[in-house]
This record gives sequence, C-alpha cells and structure tokens, in this order.
Amino acid sequence: MARIIESPRELILSEAKKILYNEGYSNISIRRVAKECNIAVGTIYNYFPTKKELIVEMMTKFWEEYFYNIESVVSSNKNFYVKLKNIFDNLAEFIKRFRKIWLNTEIYSSPDYIESGLEKQNIYIDKLIIIIEDLLKKEIHSRRDKSLKKLDTHKLASFIIMNFISMVQMPYIDYEFFESLLEELIQ
Repeated sequence: MARIIESPRELILSEAKKILYNEGYSNISIRRVAKECNIAVGTIYNYFPTKKELIVEMMTKFWEEYFYNIESVVSSNKNFYVKLKNIFDNLAEFIKRFRKIWLNTEIYSSPDYIESGLEKQNIYIDKLIIIIEDLLKKEIHSRRDKSLKKLDTHKLASFIIMNFISMVQMPYIDYEFFESLLEELIQ
C-alpha cells in the first residue's frame, strides 16, 4: 500500500533546496531528490516533469518570499529614504542568503537555467524596478518641484536596483554614501 504524503510538492522543494544549498546545483537530480524525500521518482515527475522546472520553481519561491517581505515596507507610512533602505536591507539579506546559488557559474551555464530561469529572474528584477519607480514617482510628486518631473523615474529605479545588487555583491560603496548621492540627485 502506498503511503500518503502531506504536501508532496513542498517536501520535494524543501529537499531540493537542501541539496542545492549544501552540495550545489550539480548534485540535484530527480533521482537524488526522490531518494532524499523517500518517495518514488515518478511522484516527483508528477509535480516537476524536468529538473529545469524544479529549479525554476525553487527560484520562483525565493523571489515570492522576497516580495512578501518588502510588501509591508512599501505600504508603510515611512518616508521615501527609510523605505528605500528597508528594501535594500531585505535585498541584501536575500542576496546573501542565496549568494552561493546566484554567484555559481555552474547554474548560469546550465541550459536548464538559461532557458527559463534567467528569463524569470529578469521578470522579478523588473518587478522590483517598478516598485522603486512607483516610490520615486510619489516622492517627486510630493515635492511639487517641476524640475524633478523631468527625471526618467524608470531609468533611475533601474540604476538604484543595479547599484543595490552591486553594493551587496561587491561592497566598495556603503549604503549611506549611495543614499547621499541619491538625495543630491532628487533634491
């Protein structure tokens, strides 16, 4: 008689994440995940027909968790710079948590990842840019300075996000310095 597993999809994702964090991308296989879950290989294929789909789903969960964390930051009554700092801190924590995965060239050279994972990651970065752009628009609108309305908020939001990622991965510039430059720019 087959055993009943509560939340098999979550069990599969959980075990796959453990392998990814502890042993790296190359050690993830459908068979290995099935062994760690103590379930049949066919059960995993019911949820994730390919390794690519399993990896993309894990990445999606990473980003969903991040956006859940910043949702409360964005909707708070704090000022623009406090919100921006909170978004940066959450992003820094997110990147540091998954640094081994993000900076692993093995995953980026994998056809599984390149085909849809990188595309999906770009969608999430674009979503983050839109969040920052909305905050910028509100900040600029609240100042009622007509010269600020000439700023391309989308390009500025992209600039902010790319600098956030760079500051976490290669901390040559501290956040306070970046914030002071930003304040000068949108004063």
